[in-house]
Amino acid sequence: MDIKDNDRNGSTVVREKKLRADSKWLRMQYQLMTALVIFATVAEVVMYFVLRELEIPMTSPGWYLLKYLAVPFGINVLLLLTAAMTIGSALPERRKIYIISTLLAVMAFAMYTVHAVFPALFSLFIIPMLLTVVYGDQRLTAYVALFCVGGKAISDLFLRWDPGRARVTESMDTIVDFGLSLVLLLLFYSICAFMILMEREKREEAIRLEQDRKRYWEESMRDQLTRLWNREALRRMFQKMEKDQSGRRYFLAMMDLDDFKSLNDTYGHSQGDQYLQALGQVLLELSGEDAYPFRFGGDEFCMLFQGCGREQVERACREVQRCYGEVATLPGQPPESLSIGVAEYRRQEPAERLLDRADAVLYRAKQQKGSICFEED
Repeated sequence: MDIKDNDRNGSTVVREKKLRADSKWLRMQYQLMTALVIFATVAEVVMYFVLRELEIPMTSPGWYLLKYLAVPFGINVLLLLTAAMTIGSALPERRKIYIISTLLAVMAFAMYTVHAVFPALFSLFIIPMLLTVVYGDQRLTAYVALFCVGGKAISDLFLRWDPGRARVTESMDTIVDFGLSLVLLLLFYSICAFMILMEREKREEAIRLEQDRKRYWEESMRDQLTRLWNREALRRMFQKMEKDQSGRRYFLAMMDLDDFKSLNDTYGHSQGDQYLQALGQVLLELSGEDAYPFRFGGDEFCMLFQGCGREQVERACREVQRCYGEVATLPGQPPESLSIGVAEYRRQEPAERLLDRADAVLYRAKQQKGSICFEED
């Protein structure tokens, strides 16, 4: 039902959109990992042939291909398979995000360690940190940044996959390069953290705006006196009813307070408003997923039933009459009565025609105050 669907909390809508975006980004991360593996493998093959062509001294071709192509490729494929199984698993989305981000950081660590003879490749550690910004999770970004900075330090200080790689303590230049690279990674993490903070503020503002929009929308659809849905809301519900192809039955029950004008003239409009509010409260309490109450105007109300049979509609109408009679009673006076006329919607007819027919049935019902009339009776 459109009215109920639009009456949702704005923050829920924004969170659902974020979850969908996170899931989409998770798959894109996996695709990026695949692209990195392909690029690194092709680059290493090209490097092998370039070294051969230039006759640059290297270890035996077999050992070179094993050390710089086969082993790194095997590690990367293992990481990709783990990522694929993670995405396809039933794990919570948040846990999947942490696992994929960790695997990407491990991939950057492996690629850097194998090719650390090229110092500029420390920038590989920027990729895992950067990709976590999209999730807007400070803890995730901090965790990945710690992994990347720590991995860079461990690789530089303790691992020498390439024998031509200079040791960190070899000279003052290598020590400075090592420290500067860590500082740059930490600086980049700081930028990522700031971006997340700004994005979070934007998202919270979007939630507030969405909540305000929902609140203003609901106010425009509500009758201010009774808090029932108003005629504009009824019009929108009619539009949905006309488009419904499910075969569900719809009944419109028009309701009118008997002798309301006389009550107003005798006891005043303030007392009359209390009767209107009392009926509004009764209708709100008896409404549900299959019954939607509206104030049509003045002392006329209506309730639209969907997916209900005649007997169910009649029971609901009698319950409305009973509950209203209990609350709408003045001392020393008989209970106020409520007349109800009910018509069933006919497929392909305009909703206005249903309204006219229900109104005509209500006129018949008012001939015998406090009665319930159906069109076919």
